[in-house]
Amino acid sequence: MSRTFTGGATHGIAVGAEDRSAPRVAVILGGAAWILATLQYAVVQVVVAAAWHHPPYSWLGNYISDLGNTACGRFTVPHGTPSYVCSPMHSAMNASFIIAGILTIAGAVLLRRFWPRSRGTTVALVLWLIAGLGKIVVGLVPENTNISLHLLAALNIPVGCVAILLLSLPARRASRAVSVIGIAAAVVGLAGTTLSTAAEFAGSSLDLGLRVGGMERVADYPGSLWILMIGIFAVLSAGARAGHHTAPRSRQPTPGHAPRVGQPAGNETKTT
Repeated sequence: MSRTFTGGATHGIAVGAEDRSAPRVAVILGGAAWILATLQYAVVQVVVAAAWHHPPYSWLGNYISDLGNTACGRFTVPHGTPSYVCSPMHSAMNASFIIAGILTIAGAVLLRRFWPRSRGTTVALVLWLIAGLGKIVVGLVPENTNISLHLLAALNIPVGCVAILLLSLPARRASRAVSVIGIAAAVVGLAGTTLSTAAEFAGSSLDLGLRVGGMERVADYPGSLWILMIGIFAVLSAGARAGHHTAPRSRQPTPGHAPRVGQPAGNETKTT
C-alpha cells in the first residue's frame, strides 16, 4: 500500500513521494502517537461510563462530553433536551480529551512528510493542529463550565473530518483502500455532525433514532477509527522498510589480485 525503501527513511502514502522520504523514526513515533490517542480515548470512555450510577450512563441518550461534566444534576445544551448528568470520574475523561488533543497534534506533525507534498496536505496539517487544540479545550473547559466555548471547541470533529478528506483524496493513486476508507470516514463524520446539529434545532426525527449520544458518535468515531488505522499503517510501513534492509554486495576480486588481509574483497589496491 505504501512504498518502503532501504536507508533511513520511509516513503508514505503518496504517488511521487520518491523525493520526499519521511524519516523512519518520525513515522513510527507519529503513528504510535495516533494509535495511543485513539486507544486511550476509547478505553477511558468505557471506564468512566461504567462509573455512572442511578441512572447509568446511556451511550445513546448522553453526549460524550457528559462524561467530563463536573457537576451532578440536570443539564442541557442550547436547544437540547435536559438529561441527568453525574460523572464520578469526570477528571479522567477530561484528562483523556487533553491527551487525545496533544497526541493528535504530535502525530500530525511527525507524519507531515508521510503524505504527498501539496497545498491540500498543508491545509490538512493546519486543520489537524486546530482539531487537536479543540480537543484540548474540550477537556480544559467542561460543558457545564462554559458551554459556548465548549461547543466551539467541539467543532474539532468536523474540522478533523475535512482534514481526513484532504489527505484521502490524493492518496487514491497510491492506495485505493486507504483513500476509500478515509473518504467514507470523512463523509460519515460530516453527515453525523450535520444531522446531530440539525436535530437540536429541528427535532429528534433527524437523529435517525440514534438519539443525541448515538448521532454524536456517528460524527466522532469514524475520524477516531481513521486515526487509528493510519497510525497502525504508518508503524507497519516503517517496520516493513526496516525489514527490507539488504547487505551490500561485495565485489569479486579481480583475477590475479587477491585481497589483502583485513581488506574486503573487491576493494584491494594494485601493487606495482
